[in-house]
Amino acid sequence: MKTIQKTLSQAPGQDLGYSLQTTRMVAWLLESELGSTVSREVFEDVVVDTADGYRIAEQVKSTMVGNTVSDRAVNLWRPFSIWINAVKQGDLQLKKTKFKIYVSQPKTGDIVRSFSRANSFEQARSALTEAKNNLWGTAPDFSLKSKVADTIEPYVSNVFETDENIVCGIIEAFSLDCSSGSPHMDLKASMGKKLVPPEIIDETLDYALGWVKEQTDILLEQKEPAIVSVDKFRSNVTSFVQKHDHRTILASFAKDPNQEEIETDLKLKTYVRQLEIIDCNYDGKIRAVTDFLKASVDRTRWGEKGWVLDSTFDEFEDGLVRTWTNRKRKIDIGLPHMDDIEKGQYLYADCSDHKAKLEGLEVPNHFTPGSFHALSDEEVVGWHPDYKDKLKML
Repeated sequence: MKTIQKTLSQAPGQDLGYSLQTTRMVAWLLESELGSTVSREVFEDVVVDTADGYRIAEQVKSTMVGNTVSDRAVNLWRPFSIWINAVKQGDLQLKKTKFKIYVSQPKTGDIVRSFSRANSFEQARSALTEAKNNLWGTAPDFSLKSKVADTIEPYVSNVFETDENIVCGIIEAFSLDCSSGSPHMDLKASMGKKLVPPEIIDETLDYALGWVKEQTDILLEQKEPAIVSVDKFRSNVTSFVQKHDHRTILASFAKDPNQEEIETDLKLKTYVRQLEIIDCNYDGKIRAVTDFLKASVDRTRWGEKGWVLDSTFDEFEDGLVRTWTNRKRKIDIGLPHMDDIEKGQYLYADCSDHKAKLEGLEVPNHFTPGSFHALSDEEVVGWHPDYKDKLKML
């Protein structure tokens, strides 16, 4: 699909071309774990199927005026009736499903609020009884039942007359989610936290919405379920970001650690013990602690901001382990005359000079050495040829 560049002034008009379901799909594709899938108009408006076998069934409600989840709103009672039927038919497993209503405006009501707050079966039963008293009146007369509007009567009856074990199970697993008032802006904020540098958020968001719409439209035209994998979505969006991101280096958030932080690591950390085994001097250990702590800060902040995916950190570390293995082998073959401490010093210096990129971007000077120290702290790598035995002796 061709990428259409747009300006901020064009964004609102373009967004009108995307349904709220597409917007919600992109939101879930951003939030869900790898291995999950997100679909629309399969079992529900939007469904998330997680890698571990759980399901999120979401009814998506757009509203500009009125309250779509008021106590007597069709859009409150119809979803619960649909979910009840789906559970009865076996399309949704009660114990493995979360039920949601998403509203495009911050709306609520007494009944939907009590249903959403019910976090146990007993609380769900109490909320159900309260709702029945409100709409039907108290048992056994149910004096208000005849006054329920025809538009909601069949849905309300299905909820109130179905086995409580099913209904209360749904209520217990139910939550109401509301937009701030602009689903598009909410999604933009989420994307800024997950994957995208600020300067290309608008372009990336438009690409993501268009890509998901294209994928689901093609599947529906082929009479196939409109299901999109999180892995495929992330891969495509990440590729788009890498292509359009003009940064050359990941900016560091880390400041130099204070003396207390340094002293703590000098006393307690395994990676420092690894350096002592190869007779690293005090200044060298200070540099190592500084690199380790700053790399840890950056790893956390880049992940929180979505600049780097967890899977990319894993790939980066795998690359470091591979580099360590290869350079260790070269030393064993090419420098057999060295004693073990000299081999360790040489390997440590060689790995510390290694240059590696993350998400195709250069990293701050402290990050690669600090990441080697993180692996060393976990004893995945080491500098002395017999580092594991030496550590046991300390």
